Amino acid sequence: MAKKVAHFKRVIKFRSYFGWIFAIVGGCLFGVGVKNNQMPLIMINGALFFGYGIFMIWQTKRARQRLEHGDG
Repeated sequence: MAKKVAHFKRVIKFRSYFGWIFAIVGGCLFGVGVKNNQMPLIMINGALFFGYGIFMIWQTKRARQRLEHGDG
């Protein structure tokens, strides 16, 4: 069981890293879309990337809290 928990913690850590990367890339894409007013699809794509990145970060924080408190 300890091996599974260790693996889950590692997965959570990398998911958090990728969440931050997605959020940063999404913000950059959104900024490019705003800078060039002729690119609404880039703005939409950036907003979706940013939102998914924030969602991934939120998920990892919840999972860490549940692991610490032992909630099932």
